[in-house]
Amino acid sequence: MRRLSLKVLVLAMTFASSAHAAGEAQSMEELRNTVVNLLEGLVKKGVLTREQAQAMVADAQAKATEQAKTQAAQAAAEKDAVRVTYVPETVREQIRNEMRPEVTADVTKEVIATAKKEGWGVPGALPDWAKNVRLYGDVRARYEVDWFAEDNIQNAYFNINAINEKGSVAAAGLSAPLNVSEDRRRLVGRLRAGLTANLGESWSLDMRLASGNAVSPVSTNQTLGNYDGRWTVFIDKAAILWNPINASLDQEFDFRIGRFANPFVSINELIWDNDVTFEGVSATYAVDLFGNDAKKMERGLFLTLGAFPLQEVELSSDDKWLYGGQVGMELTFGRDARLRTTGGYFEYDNIVGIRNPDIANDKVNDYTAPRFVQKGNTLFDIKVDPAADLYALAGRYRLANANIWLDLSFGDLHVMTGGEYVKNLGWDRAAVIEKAGSSVYQPRSVTDDLEERTEGYEIGVVVGHARPDRLGKWRTSMFYKYVERDAVLDAFTDSDFHLGGTDAKGYQMTIDVGLSKGAWLRMRYLTANEIDGPPLGIDVMQLDLNGQF
Repeated sequence: MRRLSLKVLVLAMTFASSAHAAGEAQSMEELRNTVVNLLEGLVKKGVLTREQAQAMVADAQAKATEQAKTQAAQAAAEKDAVRVTYVPETVREQIRNEMRPEVTADVTKEVIATAKKEGWGVPGALPDWAKNVRLYGDVRARYEVDWFAEDNIQNAYFNINAINEKGSVAAAGLSAPLNVSEDRRRLVGRLRAGLTANLGESWSLDMRLASGNAVSPVSTNQTLGNYDGRWTVFIDKAAILWNPINASLDQEFDFRIGRFANPFVSINELIWDNDVTFEGVSATYAVDLFGNDAKKMERGLFLTLGAFPLQEVELSSDDKWLYGGQVGMELTFGRDARLRTTGGYFEYDNIVGIRNPDIANDKVNDYTAPRFVQKGNTLFDIKVDPAADLYALAGRYRLANANIWLDLSFGDLHVMTGGEYVKNLGWDRAAVIEKAGSSVYQPRSVTDDLEERTEGYEIGVVVGHARPDRLGKWRTSMFYKYVERDAVLDAFTDSDFHLGGTDAKGYQMTIDVGLSKGAWLRMRYLTANEIDGPPLGIDVMQLDLNGQF
């Protein structure tokens, strides 16, 4: 019987402990009364003495007090702890499958937006200057084929850059004549990478590195196949910019100094190749006089002025400069039409060659020869020594220019059309003949007597999306170009049409197809022939894979 009473007491204490751990106050009180009554009954039947019963109760109370202290200490130690209930894998899989996808997308967008706004990350990991810097760049891989007409005349066109570098036609040797007969197939690459940095108070910095070579201002291409060397990279842009905008957003001023992108509006490389960057200083003022979209300051009336050193001559005050100005107007008609028109004047100063005075001083005017030409402009030999050759420009170049462009939108598709015209007002036939005499070099027909050939124009149409920045977006265009030999400076005009230079006419067709936000394919076909010189027909096909960020 004694063993039975102890078992009952132990069982009662176990239930009491479980009830306390569960926090069930009412069950605890009921169980306590039951145990007390049970002990009292055992005492009355003589199974237990009262002293034994009291000792059992005291011992149980002592153990309960000690257990309470232990639990209190443990609770205090784990005050800030987070308890995670174990969830079986099957339950977790069910939760994932039952979550609504649209809820997940909404939460993801909200979290990303908050992270961008608040700059989540390790505190202090990014300095303030890094938040004001934006990286940009592009890369292009090209397959190009150049076809030459069968009736092109050998040795009629010279590589003036090679001759001027070597000092004579004889010294240039096999490099002296231009290739006009051997078709060429090659892979070409281009890489450009830069950054803009916000300097505060509307000031910013713009710099870019580009592949290419140290001589050509019109090409950043790198022909592949040079296993003995890596690509050459140069500083393509390095400029300080100031761009204050008034509070009402209807006026804007852009100031640039250093080396920067072409600030003048053009249509399709009639005067300047797209890869040309300008060194010097320029400024653009734009004002909205017509109530157009205030967020796009190019819409309205704008004026751009600039001064650009082309060559600094240490021992002469006759540095070579380009001065330019352009005024333009852009109007919108509703939401579906935009018209832009510009007029400009560009004058090249001190670029005409000066013949050396005599054999003894046959180098004093060598600086007047250009550092780079393509082909087409009228040149003459400024050397007196008959064994030497150094060609320089024979006439002045003062260009009057105008262009017009209309953009009609039909939903996502656009139809754009327009044209551009240029006239060289600086050409003086009598002055050229007096200066150059019989030393004139310009591929020409036998009946050509240096008559004025100073006009150029192009017209074109573009159809498709504004930009091929999505998979399946497309754009196609066709242009006709006609540029006489002295209409523009051949050093800066399109380097792909007729493989560069002037004295050319023909067509250019382009198709762009988007692959993603930052990648697209382009195919171009250019076909051109000479205007006045000996026969020179050149067709160019280019297939480009482009990427940008």
